[in-house]
Amino acid sequence: MNNISLTHLLDTAICAAEAAGKHALANKARRKEINETFAHDVKLVLDVECQKVAEDIILSEFPEHGILGEEDIRTNDAEGYEWVIDPIDGTVNYSHGFPYWCASVAVRYHKKVLAGCVFAPESNNYYTAHIEEPAKLDGEPIHVSDTQYLEDAIISTEISKHMKSTDESHFEKFKILSLNSQKVRINGSAALDLCRVADGTLDGFFQTSIYLWDHAAAGLIAEQAGAVLSIYPRRGEAYGASVLCANENLIDDLRAIYTKCT
Repeated sequence: MNNISLTHLLDTAICAAEAAGKHALANKARRKEINETFAHDVKLVLDVECQKVAEDIILSEFPEHGILGEEDIRTNDAEGYEWVIDPIDGTVNYSHGFPYWCASVAVRYHKKVLAGCVFAPESNNYYTAHIEEPAKLDGEPIHVSDTQYLEDAIISTEISKHMKSTDESHFEKFKILSLNSQKVRINGSAALDLCRVADGTLDGFFQTSIYLWDHAAAGLIAEQAGAVLSIYPRRGEAYGASVLCANENLIDDLRAIYTKCT
């Protein structure tokens, strides 16, 4: 890895996520400044600003590295390193003042995620991990829940932002999850939900339409906390995937539901 330490990579991810998140937090009064709206989503001026804040920190440390972000893509295949950024994960929540959102930064080397940070500014929580250490929340090791059965589990999911009125499959998945688990929750931030699986607050994660920047850092954090992560790339959708995550007791049940619904 060109003699770049995992600690250096993780420290940079933490600084970049912190800077992006704090910029968003400090500018909440501007959360209605909109670049573009969609049927079930929104793009904010602050998405772009926070992306730039994170990029500036990363490129000051590693100017030759590539960037893959929700708001910007700069490739550099020669180096092999690529930083994956979601400057505001949970943008709709943020735009409404609902305090469940985060900034996410991960770094990959030849497409393998090495380190990442998810920073939740509203609660001032830092979820971190690299591939040679356990995941941590605010510097303390965390671990997934030990829930044995899906009927006792709380599962995070989402109704796709790309849903159409003629497509009932999203609601069928929600129905099956609801009938087979104790509770299903739609929180609106995939990265933060995966971190909640990592710290045992949630038992599982089941989403069928998210992107690499949503899960790169948080997926590593969940794995380093003992979770099993299943990623199913979506055909014809660059960086898109279905992602399942849970402890080893529950993951097969989630996989079975996914198979039944696809």
